[in-house]
Amino acid sequence: MRNYETVLIWNPSLSEADLAKETGKVQEIVTNGNGEVTGFDDWGRRQLAYVVKKESEGVYHFVHWTGESDVKDAIDKMLRINDNCLRHLTLKEETTYTGESNNDFQPMEAGE
Repeated sequence: MRNYETVLIWNPSLSEADLAKETGKVQEIVTNGNGEVTGFDDWGRRQLAYVVKKESEGVYHFVHWTGESDVKDAIDKMLRINDNCLRHLTLKEETTYTGESNNDFQPMEAGE
């Protein structure tokens, strides 16, 4: 099984209950595909860089999960036809999600 992170940008007009229901659909696909949801981050309402489906804001959710690639395909298929999802992206994570931020970032020196 691989570690994945799915970034979801939802329509900002959705209520909290509707957002929970839509994110629950993604979590249900993961668990039905013998995967496991390992983390969830709610970044809340954010300004989009450009207008998407006539919306200038979106609600960001990050779902961290482990599973097989067929689960990823099922999530992508469901989100493509979901009108409440403005954008989504699933990435393969190289490390396991721990819920902690990585503060080991070191900026490059000039000339490197």
